[in-house]
Amino acid sequence: MKQLTQNIKKKSLSIEDLPVPVCKTGGVLVKTIYSAVSVGTEVMKLKNADLSYFQMAKKKPEQVKEVINTLTQLGPVATYRKVMNKLDSLSPLGYSLVGEVIEVGKGADSFKCGDIVACGGAGYANHSEINFVPKNLCAIVPSGVDLKEASFTTIASIAMQGFRQTQSQIGENIGVIGLGLLGQILIQIINANGCRAFGFDISKGKCNLSIENGAYFAEIVSKTNFEEEISSLTNGFGCDSVIITTGTSSNDPILLAGKIARDKAKIVDIGITKMDLPWDLYYHKELDFRFSRSYGPGRYDAGYEENGIDYPIGFVRWTEQRNMVSVLQLLKDKKINFSTLITHEFNFNDSEKVFLDIKEAKEEYLGVVLKYDGNIDLSLRKTSTRKKSVENPKQVKIGAIGAGNYSSTMLLPFLSGNADLIGIATATGINAADKARKFGFNYATTDYKEMLSDQNINTIIIATRHNQHAKMVVDALKSGKNVYVEKPLAISVEELKSISDSYSDSTRILMVGYNRRFSSSVQFLKKQLKTNFPYSIYYQVNAGFIPMDKWYQSPEQGGRIVGETGHFVDTVQYLLDADPVEVYANSTKVNGMPNQDNTFITIKFNNGSTCVLAYLADGDKNYSKEKIMITGYRTNIEFDNFKTVSVYKDGKSSKKKFLTIDKGQKHEMSVLVDSVKSGNSPISINSLLLNTYTTILAIESLKTGKSYKINIDDLST
Repeated sequence: MKQLTQNIKKKSLSIEDLPVPVCKTGGVLVKTIYSAVSVGTEVMKLKNADLSYFQMAKKKPEQVKEVINTLTQLGPVATYRKVMNKLDSLSPLGYSLVGEVIEVGKGADSFKCGDIVACGGAGYANHSEINFVPKNLCAIVPSGVDLKEASFTTIASIAMQGFRQTQSQIGENIGVIGLGLLGQILIQIINANGCRAFGFDISKGKCNLSIENGAYFAEIVSKTNFEEEISSLTNGFGCDSVIITTGTSSNDPILLAGKIARDKAKIVDIGITKMDLPWDLYYHKELDFRFSRSYGPGRYDAGYEENGIDYPIGFVRWTEQRNMVSVLQLLKDKKINFSTLITHEFNFNDSEKVFLDIKEAKEEYLGVVLKYDGNIDLSLRKTSTRKKSVENPKQVKIGAIGAGNYSSTMLLPFLSGNADLIGIATATGINAADKARKFGFNYATTDYKEMLSDQNINTIIIATRHNQHAKMVVDALKSGKNVYVEKPLAISVEELKSISDSYSDSTRILMVGYNRRFSSSVQFLKKQLKTNFPYSIYYQVNAGFIPMDKWYQSPEQGGRIVGETGHFVDTVQYLLDADPVEVYANSTKVNGMPNQDNTFITIKFNNGSTCVLAYLADGDKNYSKEKIMITGYRTNIEFDNFKTVSVYKDGKSSKKKFLTIDKGQKHEMSVLVDSVKSGNSPISINSLLLNTYTTILAIESLKTGKSYKINIDDLST
């Protein structure tokens, strides 16, 4: 299939051949008929790509702060790799389309194949021949609605949500500042609700068009004395509400809104406008300034958009999806009409040139639609990126599942040249194809099972979300593949048992991404310890705050203890050459944070050692991420975030400094390659199973307040 993509670093726009996406649970696969171009938003995205890195940084200071924090924790080389990976990647365009449902995922039973649906969502309703769209971002198009007009449903829902924020009643007067596509749609929505619309724009043509669309009044903003004119048209009061749709660095829309508004009016911003609210004007009228967030409640809520959890209508009348439904109903009832707003229609295959022409403003573009041919091979979930055979073939032949930022910056770069990269699978075709070309894989696919049946692949790397790990590990082992999986190995005892059974029937290696044992500083630390000697260890992790709406915090992912603390348990296992035998956990209660986010886990080991693992998420970002303090054999050792190891012994002290923050990933990938060649696992299966079992029992201990013995026999079936 084909999809329009953008690369920010290369400042390029291109139509790419990508694998057809997989239809996942909770959504539908949609074959696009028309997609609408949001001229203002999407052209702004193209223009932002033309900015220098310094200009980009000025526009997004919060992201700069994140980069600085990453620099502190990872060092300059890893940070540069991470930032460049983000910029030098294909990204999608588009967020509003209409199409035909061609496959229905589990849990999306309100749809059926053949339904015509309007779809929304950046990253979902892309300018692409086929899209996977979650069910809450789809709405069935009623019969009789023109499909070109239906393709604007999501864009119109932004206007609808802005109108709802005014809480207007029949007969009210509403100003609209900015008469682009959103403004023109707002004029019609205002009329449909029995109110009068007053339009303002810098273009006389758009003012005239708004009159055709039902505006009671429209004038160019260069005109003066608006206050008197609007006052005379509203019985001396002014506008009950004003909606700002402009995208400008000027403060003029804010000033104009305040001047034409009546006493205690509502000002709603749905654009990207400079906001320097004049105190005297807004205070004396006691104006109510509001933002309108995209196309309604549910936006930016992963539970609603990705997981399909709807808000009860008794509590939230108008969600994203219900706003879309209301727009479609208004189109069906002829209360609104977008035909006069559609100025251009193009074939999707010409979209590269079309977008560049729009960017250069070669014509007056308002409503732009892309039409799709529909001749697509729906079974094509694999695309080749390299035709020639690999020279000097290696013994290690890799298939990678998942290519997020971590995998793309900390794993795959260290495999290029050391192994044959055969296939890569991700949930979206755009990411799979992008990483295939970037790292030199032979092909990209959206179906990871393609690689399990590929006899040219002997090793699978799994770097997906946590709840997918165990199943993929089992599938790969049963397919006769060596497996490297990012932590966690599993998120439940049942999954661990399944992996244990599958491994016992396999002759392949299994490796989990516990990279710290391969770090130069951790290996130096280990050399300072006596073998077979009991130590007391305090391991403090400044884990960092993660908001509850991020996927990492989702209950279905197992929580942060099973998701991350395996790293630190493994580091201690490595340092002591010992396995955990008992675990107890308790937490510090912090409002707004799960219990797992601030936890003390006490672990006893079979050589008599004890470790207290303090996993704390409410600390300062600039503080060291990891600190280890070890006491024993009349010695104290302090390890500070891969930078220094200090040893205090016999009244003397020494300090070893490390030039780079090396967390071991590069060496880890080298060990993986060597392990596949030799057939010897670098970490025993019992150590891996006990590690994950420890984290699972720690969560259970948090719930019950009890300590738990850790026995490998518990994982036998």
